[in-house]
Amino acid sequence: MMEEFFSLDADGIALRGKIYAVENLPVSSPAVVILHGIPRSKPEPGDPGYAPMAREFAQAGFQSLFLNFRGAGDSGGNFSILGWTRDLNAAIDRLEQEYAPAGIALLGFSGGAAVAIHVAAHDPRVSAVVAASCPANFGALGVSIKVEDWLRNFKEIGLIRDPGFPASVPDWLKEFEEVAPEKWVDKLSPRPILFIHGEKDELVPLEHARLLFAKAGEPKEFFMVRDAPHRLRLSPVAIAKAKEWLLSWKQALPR
Repeated sequence: MMEEFFSLDADGIALRGKIYAVENLPVSSPAVVILHGIPRSKPEPGDPGYAPMAREFAQAGFQSLFLNFRGAGDSGGNFSILGWTRDLNAAIDRLEQEYAPAGIALLGFSGGAAVAIHVAAHDPRVSAVVAASCPANFGALGVSIKVEDWLRNFKEIGLIRDPGFPASVPDWLKEFEEVAPEKWVDKLSPRPILFIHGEKDELVPLEHARLLFAKAGEPKEFFMVRDAPHRLRLSPVAIAKAKEWLLSWKQALPR
């Protein structure tokens, strides 16, 4: 399998990621961009992160790309949810220019799913979305209520690195209102979307997924993972469903 590190620029910020593909995969093969959520703690020792998932999708015949958003992993910058949308735009530009995929699907988790919906609503190059553990809005996470606690934690774990960031806390908070998926999810149709949510999600209540599903246009699908918590990237059932659904999308692409 080919595993290739890449870097790109968004707003003058150096972003890092990795693309995975099996040998001799046609260059026009569809791509899946895997998008992480908002970190709440430093990575646990031995946690492989999203690499196993990316490899699994590559084995299934996709060009599989994982991107560290600004502030996360080896990428530079500070966490900004609206900045994350521009990071994803830059990644899509890179995919289009260098790999020319037959279609681009976004597979986002939690905050990454919110970013996926926002970008897909504005970018017709995105042709399918899987939104796992996606908030309808960020009120459930308590960002605006406990903003000082959130900022303190982000600085402790390295998601915010510059002492003067954000320059305006009210403007930083408004970004969450702008990206809220409930404002944008109805703009995706007729492109398909799959919602996957854990029945016992302790961070984003299941009702958020039901609200988004009700607002979304066709074609759409909702899949609840029984007894599952928020971190669906660790759920084999959730990942198997995402892969099955994306393979169906891949089969339906024009040849």
